[in-house]
Amino acid sequence: MEENNDKIRRLIIASFYIVILFGLPLWWKTTEVYRAQLPFAEIEEWSNWEAFDLEFPTLFIIYVASVESSTINFANLSSNLENSIASRYNVDNFKASNEKYQKSMQFPVKVRSLDWNNWRNGLQYGNLEKLNVVSENGQYILYILPSTNSNPNTKVLVGNQRQAVIEINQWDIKVIEKTVSDLIVSLFMPEQAAIKKFIMEPLSNSKVELDSMRTMKYSPQYQVTFSLMNGDPSDLLVNWDIEEAVNKYLQLFVNKISVISNLTVDSQIQHYARLTFEPFHKADENYFYLTPELLPHFINAAEWNLASAVSSYPTLNFILYVPSKDQSPLYIQDSKGNIMESNAFLIPRWGGVIIKNPDRSTGAHNFSLEELKSIMSIFITQLRGLLGVHDVWTEAKHALDVTTNIEFVTPPNTAVTMWEFDSLTRRRIAENIITSITTLKSLSQLVTEIPNMVVLDHIQTEVFLALDNLAKSCANLHNNQYNLALYHSKKAIELAESAFFDPTMVSMLYFPDEHKYAIYMPLFVPISVPLLVALHREIKSFKENKKAIK
Repeated sequence: MEENNDKIRRLIIASFYIVILFGLPLWWKTTEVYRAQLPFAEIEEWSNWEAFDLEFPTLFIIYVASVESSTINFANLSSNLENSIASRYNVDNFKASNEKYQKSMQFPVKVRSLDWNNWRNGLQYGNLEKLNVVSENGQYILYILPSTNSNPNTKVLVGNQRQAVIEINQWDIKVIEKTVSDLIVSLFMPEQAAIKKFIMEPLSNSKVELDSMRTMKYSPQYQVTFSLMNGDPSDLLVNWDIEEAVNKYLQLFVNKISVISNLTVDSQIQHYARLTFEPFHKADENYFYLTPELLPHFINAAEWNLASAVSSYPTLNFILYVPSKDQSPLYIQDSKGNIMESNAFLIPRWGGVIIKNPDRSTGAHNFSLEELKSIMSIFITQLRGLLGVHDVWTEAKHALDVTTNIEFVTPPNTAVTMWEFDSLTRRRIAENIITSITTLKSLSQLVTEIPNMVVLDHIQTEVFLALDNLAKSCANLHNNQYNLALYHSKKAIELAESAFFDPTMVSMLYFPDEHKYAIYMPLFVPISVPLLVALHREIKSFKENKKAIK
C-alpha cells in the first residue's frame, strides 16, 4: 500500500514537471514579440555612404557669337571651363572635408556658334523670347557676345527660362573663360555649399546657420493660414478681401511650388487680439513702437487661436495685426532706432507678422484688394524664406566682381523664377535623401536596442520601399532627371517616417523584462518552492531505497 502511495506521489510530481516542460516553450512562443526582419546591413551601407554617390549634374550649353573680325579659337573652351569650374569648386567648398563624404558636382559644357545677326534680332529691347530655351532642371543656356558700347563692365541679362546673356567688353578667350567660370561658380557655389553642409551636418557639431534656422523642415504639405487680428473691435471693425487677394497674388506661386510641397490656404479674423505687453510710447511724436527685443514676445499664444484644426501638417501663420486705439499708431523699430518701412517681421519656422494702422474715423475698415497688394507682397517674401526659396542671382551678384552688372527680365507673376525653383528642388532632394537615411538609421538603432519592440510586416515593407526609392532617387540624379529624383526622394522620406512613427511599434516600448519579472514572480515563486522541495525529497528517498536494497 505504501509502495502504491509513493508511486502515485511521484506521478503527481512528474506531471507537474511535464506540464512545465511543455508549457514553457508554449508560453515563450505565445508571449514573444513579432519582429519582421529589417535590412540592417543595407541601412548601414546607406548611413556610411557605401551604397550611393550623391551627384547633382549640371549642363551648361554655351552659345558664342561668331564675330567675323575675330580670330579666337573656341575649340578648347568647353574643356577649359570644365577644368576651371571643377578645380575652383573643390578649392572653394571641399578643401576641408573628409574624402569619404566628397560628392561630385558635374559641370559639362558645350560650345556652339551663332551668327551675329541672330543675336541682334533676338535681343531687341532685352527680349529673350526668341532665344532657345530648355525645359529641364539642371540644364542652362548662356549666350556670350561682345559688348556694343565702350562700357568696360560685363553685363549679364538674366532670363526667366534658364537662360542668360553675357555681354563682354574685352573679346578675348582668357577673359571669356574667366567671366563664364566666375559666373557659374558664383551662381552655384552657395547652393552646393548648403547641400554639402546639410550632408555633413548630421555628422558634425557645427553651428547651425541663420538660413537653416529660418527655413521650415521639409513636408509634403503645409497649411498656410492668414489671420486678421483686431486689437479692439469696439473701436474699429475690420474686414479684408483675402480670398480675392490669394487668388490674384498667391495662387500662381502655390501652383508652381506644388511640385515640391502642396500648400493649403485658409484665413480667419479674430477680435480682441490684445498683446501680452505694453509697447513703448514716444510722447513727443505720439506713437507707439516695438523694439527687436519685444518681437519674440509679440504672439499671444495663450489667447490667440492660431492652431490649425483642419490639417496635421506644419502650419505657416501670416498675421495682419491692427492694434487697439490706445496703442495706435504702432510701429516697429530696428536695432538703430529707425522705424521699419515694411512694419513687418519674420518668425523663423513659424510665419510672419505685418502691423497696419488703418484710418479709424469711420469706425470700420475693409482692406481692399488693392490695399492687400503690398501686404501680400511682404507675406510672399516671408513665405519664400520659410520654404527655402533663394534668390540665386542676387547671391551671385554679391560674390562677383563689381565690374559685373546683372539685370533681370521682368519675371512672371509666380513669385519664383526657374533658377530659384531649380535650386530649391536640388536642395530639397538632398534634404529628403539625407533625412530618409537618418530616419532609417534611427529606426534600425531603435529596433536593435529595444528587443521588445514590435516590427510588423507592413513596417518591413515600408523600409524596403524607402530604400528602393532612395536608390531610384540617386540613380535619377545621376541621369540628370531631377523631377523623378524629387518624386522618389519624397516617397522615400514619407515611407521612412511612416515606418519610424508607426503606432504599432510603440505598444511594447514600455514593457521591458523588469516588468515581466515583477508580474510573473509572485505567481510562479510560491508554486515552484513546494515543487522543488518535493523533487528534492523524492530524489533523496530514491537514493535511500537504493542503498537499502543493496
